[in-house]
Amino acid sequence: MDAMIKKVSKKVKILIAVCVAVVLCTAAATALTLAFSRQYNLVFKGHSTSVSLSRERKKDFYIGLSSAIADDKPYMSDSEAMFYLRQLVYQPLVKINNDGTLEYKNASKIIFTDNGAQAKVTLNSKIKFSNGEKLSADAVIDSYNFFINHETDYNGLLNNVASMEKADDKTVIFHFKAPNIDNIKIFNIPVVLFDDSSSYALGTGRYKVDSIVYYGDMILLKNEYSKEKAKYKRVLLRPMDYTTVSSLNEIQNFDVFLFNKGSQSDAIKDSKAYNIYEMSEDYGSYLLYNTDNASLKNAVSSLVSTKEFFEATQDNSVYSEGMLFAYMKKPNYHSMLKDGSFSGVKGISVAYGYEGGAHSVYLALSDSLESLGVICTPAMLDLYETQESVDSDIVIYNGRFKEILSSDDSEKFFQKFDDMNCEDYYFNLEKYFADKNEITPLAKESVWYASLAGRDNLGLFD
Repeated sequence: MDAMIKKVSKKVKILIAVCVAVVLCTAAATALTLAFSRQYNLVFKGHSTSVSLSRERKKDFYIGLSSAIADDKPYMSDSEAMFYLRQLVYQPLVKINNDGTLEYKNASKIIFTDNGAQAKVTLNSKIKFSNGEKLSADAVIDSYNFFINHETDYNGLLNNVASMEKADDKTVIFHFKAPNIDNIKIFNIPVVLFDDSSSYALGTGRYKVDSIVYYGDMILLKNEYSKEKAKYKRVLLRPMDYTTVSSLNEIQNFDVFLFNKGSQSDAIKDSKAYNIYEMSEDYGSYLLYNTDNASLKNAVSSLVSTKEFFEATQDNSVYSEGMLFAYMKKPNYHSMLKDGSFSGVKGISVAYGYEGGAHSVYLALSDSLESLGVICTPAMLDLYETQESVDSDIVIYNGRFKEILSSDDSEKFFQKFDDMNCEDYYFNLEKYFADKNEITPLAKESVWYASLAGRDNLGLFD
């Protein structure tokens, strides 16, 4: 191949994903600018005129669970139930939204300092737990120590916490073992309080846990000490029977539930009673560049960043507006993309595996390049290799974004944005990767939720 590209031998982690059809999947926490006169993540709009609820039913809010709650410590798992409980009961210091924005909850400010080696957390001292106790530095440190000292889904993140220091009653300094781009997620871990007079851990959300029946109902009541409005008298989290989705629509005994968008969406749409929201996940499809030719990278990125390219190559996923979030508000990767050129380039080599969608991406990319006079040459990746030295110009990658970061990305990012308010975190991170343009986002996997039209959905999809 007579390519005018400087080849660079580069270690690239290739995650080979096995595509398995599942009836339901666990939602990951975390949407929303306006497009085409609707919210980006609003897939289908139901009609409140199709909803008929009794007066008593209107007082309560029912959440359907695909996986039942098996103990009285749901906060120890980053599960589907915690998607709801993190917003209603066990609030974190900061909430990470599905559009790349961050919303302060128990914290009023978080500043990353010392090139990402530490973070200064200022707490919202007006917030109270459901027993009336004020949020304090001691309570936050105790909560994090609980998670550090127990086996939970957060251990991977917390392993990078070297220590926590109480500066005063409303200030905690987190010291990290190393700068890490994922350190922001440490502040999305729920804050819990243990009180001997309560059967369940307490939180600072607008609701509190009243009772849990293992593999049955979990009932939430209003937190009288919360300044947030509690719309409903009770919130009930209840396991669902998905074998009769049609009757669920008719009876309308759930306000919100996760469902399989492939096999159950038609029945839910036919009821006209539910809004359908799409929430993106971490797993996605990307192009990785193995060339120093910035103009070429920009040119290829422009080719594959259109909605038309997405629709021709992706299935059961959502178009990714940004590098980090599918619904990233501007400025995002696409809005920051610079012009490029194929001038002097006669050929490009593309490596890809057999995982879902990669072949379709290659064919569409090859057709687009060849229409511009650039020959595209494929190189197949070994299905059974987990890491391989790749010298192709482009790699089609399916997997999680954090698996393709170079070892020095975290250090360079924090050096560039020192003394950073966490509200700017993901927009700065988006800019960092857009400026480098070594990765182009194509799509993100997603899950769908049904939400009864005309009901307050408690901000779960805002």
